[in-house]
Amino acid sequence: MNNHAIKSGLMLAVISIVLTLLIYIVNPATLASMWMMLFFLVFIALVSYFGIQHRKEIGGFMAFGKAWVYSMQLLVVAGLIMTIFNILLYNVIDPELPVILADQSVENAEAMMSRFGMPEDQMDEALEKTRTDTLDRFTVMGSIKGFLFGLIFYAILALITGAIIKKKEPELE
Repeated sequence: MNNHAIKSGLMLAVISIVLTLLIYIVNPATLASMWMMLFFLVFIALVSYFGIQHRKEIGGFMAFGKAWVYSMQLLVVAGLIMTIFNILLYNVIDPELPVILADQSVENAEAMMSRFGMPEDQMDEALEKTRTDTLDRFTVMGSIKGFLFGLIFYAILALITGAIIKKKEPELE
């Protein structure tokens, strides 16, 4: 299982990196938009696909626990590679990109706060915090912390995909 999960994690990372680069080339500000939530759906679909392929290779059945471990291994491998890529993208390839994304995040937050009728003085304080927090996420330490906190997200995502991947063997009478 480890080899298949590692190979699939590498493929998931490459797919994610290619999608990120395409979005970056077309419009970097999109990286801070709600459209990026589509990555979540792509992740679920791809992890499920890879897991079902692995399940078929090992005889067509996989317990939920093994499916969860498989998904978790795959996601950790992909997450590590994507973290390294993000560090390179935001700190080496385009060090100005975090400022663009912070501006977009502030703009998105301001529009939402205005819709909810937040008072101007509270909005200014919240927007400054949004800018600072967003810029901090793109530092090397911010990326590493993001990966570590992401492990919780990966565990939850692995529960979802594990439930999709699992298939019990029929009980013999």
